Amino acid sequence: MKRDTELSKQIKIMMAKAKDSLEVARQLHEQKHYNDAASKAYYAVFHSLQAILLTKELSFSKHSAVVSAFNKEFIYSGDFAKDFYKKIIRLFKDRQIGDYEYTKEIDRASSETDVADAEMIINAIKEYLKNEGYLSA
Repeated sequence: MKRDTELSKQIKIMMAKAKDSLEVARQLHEQKHYNDAASKAYYAVFHSLQAILLTKELSFSKHSAVVSAFNKEFIYSGDFAKDFYKKIIRLFKDRQIGDYEYTKEIDRASSETDVADAEMIINAIKEYLKNEGYLSA
């Protein structure tokens, strides 16, 4: 299935950014920068959510709108497992803690979970985009 060239190009760029952010999250986790790793893991997922929403001609600037639209368009429809939403919400909350909290911190186990969940979500979105013809195999 051949898709619009410009749309596919934009999605490819956004997914590359997600991949880069995930790699940085892994590195930060390994360097024991757990707050920053959690934040970068969330942003990796956020970029992939924005990419997949473009397939429905949807684009939002607010994080909550991106997450909500993904839930509505892709989780309710059964394209992705229901637990994706819970994982994304947890990633968002951990990002908030990592970036803005002074009395709480992300621990090693939470950071590790965040990075692993981000990788799983991004890989699933990448596979969906390949199957739908937006990314080459």
